[in-house]
Amino acid sequence: MSDERCLPYRENLAAYALGALDADEIRALETHLETCKDCRSELAEYQSVIAGLLQSFPPQAPPPSLRSKLAAQLPSQQARTPNLFAGFFRRFSLVKVAAFVVIVILLGINIYSSFQIRELQRQQAALAERLSNDQIALSMLAYPSTQSLVVNPDVQNLAGSMLVDKEKRIAVLVLWNLPPLEAGQTYQAWLIDADGNRVSGGLFAPVEEARYTTTTIRAPAPMGEFEGLGVTVEPEGGSEGPTGPRVLAVDL
Repeated sequence: MSDERCLPYRENLAAYALGALDADEIRALETHLETCKDCRSELAEYQSVIAGLLQSFPPQAPPPSLRSKLAAQLPSQQARTPNLFAGFFRRFSLVKVAAFVVIVILLGINIYSSFQIRELQRQQAALAERLSNDQIALSMLAYPSTQSLVVNPDVQNLAGSMLVDKEKRIAVLVLWNLPPLEAGQTYQAWLIDADGNRVSGGLFAPVEEARYTTTTIRAPAPMGEFEGLGVTVEPEGGSEGPTGPRVLAVDL
């Protein structure tokens, strides 16, 4: 059967899958489906999508008032107008619009849930990184040659210390009252050698609702080969060299 002959029926397939057709439309469509393989295949796709969306929510019985309102909108309850526009408005009855709105709402809920899951995963990753940094700090405190160096802040209320063993290539910054960052920014640590060259020691950001921030500084050489450390505000992803304001310094 040609697409032109199927068109009036295909426009009703989505509403049929949702149970939103009146008795006359149902009979006409079901008679057509008996002889049209293409329409049966398209109907199966609608039923599969709708079933997947509705499985996430327990069925709820509509209030009697809604049933009465929807029933009043059925073409069988209204006077049929014998003109070219009658069929058009019948296809876009309130019942079908309501069915479409339900699908849109379900899709919106699924998208919102996906964003929530991603945010939880981000928070879990941040907490896991902080736990790892805390464990490294504790292990460094057990080294007999570990020193605790004072942080020299460039912003108000910032305080902290740096745990460093100058024979190793790792150190830990412990900071209190580290200012929060704007979207698209990160803190970047810089190790400074005797010639004034700066090497990135890593990126970090304050943990939300945490009393302090710990971050591990990793160096390409033993810490004793560097004379200082600085931390600046940089664009997200870091920079090849310092570009933003400095927030602290440490003399090694």
